[in-house]
Amino acid sequence: MRTITVAAVAAAVSLYSVAPASAQAAAGAPKKSGKAATATAGKAAASASSVEDEIKAIEKERAAAAVKADVTTLAKYTADDYTFIDRSGHASDKQQTMSRLKSGDIKLTANDLSDLKVRLYGNTAVVTGRTDVKGTIGGKDATGAVLFTRVYVKKDGRWQSVAFQQTPIQP
Repeated sequence: MRTITVAAVAAAVSLYSVAPASAQAAAGAPKKSGKAATATAGKAAASASSVEDEIKAIEKERAAAAVKADVTTLAKYTADDYTFIDRSGHASDKQQTMSRLKSGDIKLTANDLSDLKVRLYGNTAVVTGRTDVKGTIGGKDATGAVLFTRVYVKKDGRWQSVAFQQTPIQP
């Protein structure tokens, strides 16, 4: 099993996002000024906002699919090299996670998202947020609030989750 830590993904994202800017600066790319710069910045902001909204919509669709144990929908947004670290610190891959949902080993009756924040780094998106969960994992109560980080990468024209980490919020 290939394991990806959130820290390793974040480091790779940081390197990925810095490299293109450094290359452009080194090449002495001309700077836009005036209306052209404003128009370009406006398009970039609108584009980023559109992608952020798309990622938030995927998160909401995933949350609803998890409650329904809809592995078809979840698999569509999950990369083959996915890593899930649950609230108890157990790691599983895509196949294990989907299998656990299908079998009822992971059984959610509520998965209410809030506080979603999306940061974009080229073809990578990092989502942080909160979810209030009701259900069981491995037959043990998994009810409560968690903070989470999910990493998406745009592969073959669609966003796919490559890593998901949950941390319970202490009462």
